[in-house]
Amino acid sequence: MNTIEHATTACNQNEIWGVLGGMGPLASAEFLNTIYEETAGRPEQQCPIVYLVSDPTIPDRTKCLLDGTEHLLMEHFTSGMNKLESMGATRIVVCCVTIHPLISGLAVHLQEKTISLVDLILDSVLQDRRKFLLFCTEGTRRMGIFQSHPAWKEAASSIVLPDDADQAAIHSMIYEAKINQRSVRHLQLVEDLMRKYGVSSFIAGCTEMHMIARQKARDSGSPQREFCIDPLLRVVSIMTQQFSATNYGAYSAAIAAPRHSLR
Repeated sequence: MNTIEHATTACNQNEIWGVLGGMGPLASAEFLNTIYEETAGRPEQQCPIVYLVSDPTIPDRTKCLLDGTEHLLMEHFTSGMNKLESMGATRIVVCCVTIHPLISGLAVHLQEKTISLVDLILDSVLQDRRKFLLFCTEGTRRMGIFQSHPAWKEAASSIVLPDDADQAAIHSMIYEAKINQRSVRHLQLVEDLMRKYGVSSFIAGCTEMHMIARQKARDSGSPQREFCIDPLLRVVSIMTQQFSATNYGAYSAAIAAPRHSLR
């Protein structure tokens, strides 16, 4: 069974989701908002249980991975993951793509609880087969995080990598989004680059791109899934599978049960 199948089939109605965020904090906060926006329209008792640990003190991932100080990053990363496990999380989402190479350095039991955003992205590419422009940080690009994945060989022909100048512009946009300097310029840059590279869809290869993709969806009125592979949105889809009609039936039975007046 591959990791995507495991992520989907292992979910159950008692799942408690942990999100390691703060990388940056706005992206993980937006992800939490997305979870409950996407699961709205049902009784709140049916919505996913999510514990968020937002720790903005985690060192800059690109800097640590490129300057050889990843041990500092690993200390914070391990601490956050252990915290989520101690809180009772049964599945964990690490709300940062650039830090994903360090997942393999975690204790095995933590690795098994973690859903890889890189796995989800490449699996989605292989299912879709359109051309996608990759939006990610300099760290992710220079570390070859996608290129070193086992599925890259099969997916590579569907992924367009921007040139150095455009990659630098994407990195700047991501870091502006981190400090809440989002603007229409970012949406225009996304549109311009998609046009330049002849694609109609892009990969949100950084969790800040989740914020930008959500804004693009709101402004255009188009469903986000039509123009973007967003692994955080894919996680939400996995989450919602655990809340089936069985859960709704149990909830309905509970609210329909006879009430006993106090005497």
